[in-house]
Amino acid sequence: MEKVYVRVIVSKGERSVHVRALLSGIIRTGDELLIDDEATGEAYPVKVTSIEVGDKRVDSTAAEDIKTLWARAIDEVTVKIAVSHRQTTESIEMRVPGGNEFVVGEKVKVNNRELKIIRIKIRDGGFKSRRGTAVAAKDIRRIYADSGITVPKKISRGERVVIKKRESVWSLKRKETGS
Repeated sequence: MEKVYVRVIVSKGERSVHVRALLSGIIRTGDELLIDDEATGEAYPVKVTSIEVGDKRVDSTAAEDIKTLWARAIDEVTVKIAVSHRQTTESIEMRVPGGNEFVVGEKVKVNNRELKIIRIKIRDGGFKSRRGTAVAAKDIRRIYADSGITVPKKISRGERVVIKKRESVWSLKRKETGS
């Protein structure tokens, strides 16, 4: 098989790197490749996200037919973690090697805090929530975690809840107490 130069756009977090790489054979969306940038000599482990042939996108094609190959760097990735606290959700990002595994039900240490992984949204759109399921960081879109901190319900002073039975319907009424 003959190797040909292919234009590759590698997404690395917030920025994109344009490289020319020598490739051969059939390339498919989802393939993991090692892209060597001929100009700088840098190598990028990537996952192919899209293939452009002419003016359309395809799932697979021969390297010589590719106009542009779109890929995401997977050597080091940003994992987003959503931590819910009753009505608010805190968003945390952490940089980790793409091969790091996160396991549902286990704890992860972030910024000197321990968070318990409740479920993981993967890049293909599905969720993993079965305890013990491991997912590599490069395949994670977001981790949903619990901080383990229980926030007590706030009840303002001078107010108490009174439950009264009226006919066959229960009702909640607030009654001001004289303090």
